Amino acid sequence: MKRLVIVILTLVCAFSLEAQINASRPSWLTRLPKAPRKAMYYYRVTTAEARTYEQAYAKAFAAAIQESRWKLGVAVDINTNEEEQKQNIINNINVQPSQVRLQLNKACEYIENSTVNMNVRVSILWQVARYGNVDPQFDDFTDCE
Repeated sequence: MKRLVIVILTLVCAFSLEAQINASRPSWLTRLPKAPRKAMYYYRVTTAEARTYEQAYAKAFAAAIQESRWKLGVAVDINTNEEEQKQNIINNINVQPSQVRLQLNKACEYIENSTVNMNVRVSILWQVARYGNVDPQFDDFTDCE
């Protein structure tokens, strides 16, 4: 009986801690904001985890590029040298694959440090152009909390 009480108390504490963590996360992590009706962009969230912030950011950025390129119907080369891909990501936010220019705008960023495996998790809210080779007027997104 004592063990059962200890297990129940442990579970209650764990759920309480998880609820506190979720309460401090921004709303855009679970519910994407809506772009204005005639906007030439949409919102997307990418999340990545790595040992350092820079590595996690590069992975989240690469995920945004790959998902958006796939949506536009542009071939994605997943065999690209990882270091070369990271360098391209860091140096150039406008990706130009196969004559298609894809506009991305970072609207918000949320960083979590894992206490379990000491990794950093980066979540980024992007504004992504609906079509290639267009210059959308990205609106300021100020609700990052």
